[in-house]
Amino acid sequence: MAVVDSCVDWITFPMCRLGCLVCLELNLYVQVCGFDPDPSLWTFVTRNRQHPCRMIVRHLKHACLAWLLSTGCKVLSCHFSQEASFETPYWHRYFPDKRIRGFDEMPTVGPVTEEYKNFKIHEAYQRWVLEVGHVVKELFSDGSCCVHVYHKDDFVTIYRNDGKYPLRKSHQVIARYRRDRPHLYNSVGLGPGMGAEWHYLRRMLPSGVGGNAYLPLRQQLEEVADDFVDLVQSNLDENNEIDILPYMFRWAFESIGVITLNRRLNALAKVKNEEAENLIEAAHLTNEIIFLSNVGDFEKQYERLIPAQDYFAKVIMAYLLEANLDPEGSCLVNKLSAEGASPKDILTLILDLFQGAIGTVPLTLNWALYQVCRCPGIQERARKDLLRIMPNKDSRYYESAGRRVELLFQASNASPIVQAILRETLRLSPPAIGNGRINSKDLVLGGYLVPAGNMIVLQSQAACRLEEYFERPLEFIPDRFLDSEKYHKKGGVNRPFGFGPRACIGQPFAHGQLTLALSKILRNFEVTYNREEVGIINRLHNEPDRPVIFKMEQVPH
Repeated sequence: MAVVDSCVDWITFPMCRLGCLVCLELNLYVQVCGFDPDPSLWTFVTRNRQHPCRMIVRHLKHACLAWLLSTGCKVLSCHFSQEASFETPYWHRYFPDKRIRGFDEMPTVGPVTEEYKNFKIHEAYQRWVLEVGHVVKELFSDGSCCVHVYHKDDFVTIYRNDGKYPLRKSHQVIARYRRDRPHLYNSVGLGPGMGAEWHYLRRMLPSGVGGNAYLPLRQQLEEVADDFVDLVQSNLDENNEIDILPYMFRWAFESIGVITLNRRLNALAKVKNEEAENLIEAAHLTNEIIFLSNVGDFEKQYERLIPAQDYFAKVIMAYLLEANLDPEGSCLVNKLSAEGASPKDILTLILDLFQGAIGTVPLTLNWALYQVCRCPGIQERARKDLLRIMPNKDSRYYESAGRRVELLFQASNASPIVQAILRETLRLSPPAIGNGRINSKDLVLGGYLVPAGNMIVLQSQAACRLEEYFERPLEFIPDRFLDSEKYHKKGGVNRPFGFGPRACIGQPFAHGQLTLALSKILRNFEVTYNREEVGIINRLHNEPDRPVIFKMEQVPH
């Protein structure tokens, strides 16, 4: 029988801070103990963030302790504090003397150039953990450095010490562009923003991009998904083959238009919409420039960015002007205006949401289809599951799924297999390689003292490919999220959308859209892929290294 001295640390937080911190601390508890809570637990918390009460705390405490007891653990005590606690630091295995090493003693690599130039830096990150260890210092050519961490205990330590305003260094070329244009922007935005400036923007959106905004628009979003499926069908070649990714970008563009503007932008028209195509291309170029500006000639990349962002801002401003003509409208822009957001801040937020949605959701959907094609039998199982929800190909997903899809979409029980496919896709091919932080205080990571002010990357993608966290980690096995007894896995490293206050603001939107689109595709098509294996290139996001040509044959009914 296992013996656990529980470190459920979130119970003592003052009620005035409960809303966000309960979710944060519960998730950290999950990382420390390595289990996945029932999806309804997450739903219960997230739906009550704005209404803190002792009932929530009681529910969480009882649920977690009940889980511990159900596993056969003997709970010696429940100690409640705000500090991360591990019985024995993992790095004691490597340092038997238990002495904390200095920053200069940390294993060092770099400067690295070839992998950055070839957009294959993720391969170097994977190699470092295998050859060097769980903590690696990367040196850059300008003399600066970055610390890469791969162990779940270090993830917990970093997140626990985030503070009110988590710090990170990212999207600096976007920050420069917006600072140079004070007539358009009050701040640099959600990506590069830091401190109170970031917090001011971030707090405008909790009710704007989550389930509360999604639910009233689900019928329009389903129409967008149906139009996407029709467009794919009409563009199959004589062999029923298609490079579907460009159409996925158009679908994502149309969907974020519904969420932010509550209007269709005609990106899915049979005849290509030049404005939509140009905006999507500007988003792709921006992502590439953000990546290259971190490792190359910053000024050169900044000059490349200017025309792309000028066009992006010009188009979005035109959309915002049209939305403002209907002050009684229910779109996100109208809600932000009604809550007192300035036109400059609204422009910044909408630009960030368009950029994020176009750059991540389509790529994840494309990877999901690719992985499904390499997993025999999973499509048939998913389709059988989906027949309960959509008996016919033209059945409405949301009408059939009922209230189950109202639970923030994060744990939609409408199709557990579809959810498992998406979770396994996000484990193997997440939108980005990991999460960045700048530590605001000295931290001990992997046995090394990391002084405050250092850039740290939490390498979740690489960690998810290690056997210490997942059985057969390089294989695509959706069942690992359906049968935890059969497939060993540990929590704490699989964070595709980030974690804590700086987690991706669009996560509920992304989950809902991915679930809807993948369900529609698998209900309508048998998808196969018979060409060469597809690798990853990373230009800020994980992209396929070649066109992925799927064969998509309609199912009979």
